Amino acid sequence: MKRLLAILFSAALPFAGLAANLDRVVAVVNKDVIVASELQHEVQRILADLRQRGTAAPPMREFERQVLEHLVARRLQLQLAELAGVNIGDDELNFALENIAARNKLSLAQMREAIVADGGDFEEFREEVRIEMRITQLRQKEVIARIGVSDAEVERFLAEGGATAASRYHLAHILIALPPNPTPEQQRSTLKKARQVREELLAGADFGQMAVTVSRGQQALEGGDLGWRNADELPPPFLDAVRDLPLQGVSALIPSSNGVHILKLLESDATGGRHVVEQTHVEHILIKTESGREEEALARIQSLRQRILAGENFHDLARSHSDDPASAVNGGDLGWVTSQQVVPAFGTAMRNLPLGQLSEPVASNFGYHLMRVLARRQHDDTENYRRAHARDTLRARKAEEMTQSWLQRLRDEAYVELHL
Repeated sequence: MKRLLAILFSAALPFAGLAANLDRVVAVVNKDVIVASELQHEVQRILADLRQRGTAAPPMREFERQVLEHLVARRLQLQLAELAGVNIGDDELNFALENIAARNKLSLAQMREAIVADGGDFEEFREEVRIEMRITQLRQKEVIARIGVSDAEVERFLAEGGATAASRYHLAHILIALPPNPTPEQQRSTLKKARQVREELLAGADFGQMAVTVSRGQQALEGGDLGWRNADELPPPFLDAVRDLPLQGVSALIPSSNGVHILKLLESDATGGRHVVEQTHVEHILIKTESGREEEALARIQSLRQRILAGENFHDLARSHSDDPASAVNGGDLGWVTSQQVVPAFGTAMRNLPLGQLSEPVASNFGYHLMRVLARRQHDDTENYRRAHARDTLRARKAEEMTQSWLQRLRDEAYVELHL
């Protein structure tokens, strides 16, 4: 939240008086242009974010070029989103804003007040969220949806993960990028530059500032901060490079097809751990709702509740009345489930219901439920978790690599002129 507010705070900086002098074209992107005031606005926004992170400001000339490349990539994606018909309606946007507010333990109205109190403009924030959602949906359509993960890849991944899979690392990252189809000379110059960058880092240069200045990684303008990553989310060369690094250590150079990577280990939880979840043994009766007949469904579930309270058998009523055929044959027994395996309204009611007590009618998107919690337990499902998580991890790993390649291809196929 603070980061969002910092972003918005920068939007209120007094550029209006400078706009007339700054609005020269600094980039042509196909049939569109980026002007100087737009670039400076983004520069100040990112600088404010860096200050909040405690990262020193990089040399301005290189930083402006880096930010301009970021704006070009963003403009190209929005142009493609327009062509592909990727748009975000107000209802979808409002739902996303409500989720952002909820994650910060605020109502939407409270979030608006907080943004305004911090010097931001809520409408600008709202449109920024809309743009980010368009880009995310475009990437989902153009990249993520085309990624496949085979069963063999999952099995190989688990076999290679070993005991380190539960370890976690907080990493920063720099990518010294290669151009497409690099010549031997370009490969040599990229490696030479990467060596120079690493030497400067080992001599004490600020990693975040260096990332902002030279990196072409997707988190470059965030100081290269990759956040916390499970060991099984890291490409094997990355894991090999950081496994034995001391805290704050800088890795050796890591060549790849995209260029040369450098990592810094910011924090580590390399002792690993078990994945323990709370499971609930629960049974329920469902009465589905039909449009315009919600009151009838509510009356039916209330009637069933009264019959159970009067002594009728829950299981018999589930078998004869529940609209959930899978559990009805078992007298309403859903077995052991976690909150993540059921719809949110059901999960919330389930967590709060005392053992053995019959619930009040619970409304969900399926209809009305009656439920009883039979038992709760802490369940160690580390192995199941690793197997279920493997496919998502492999998909995320491929997505990162393919998104980088896709962005590079967008840039290569576009008409771009830079005038810095």
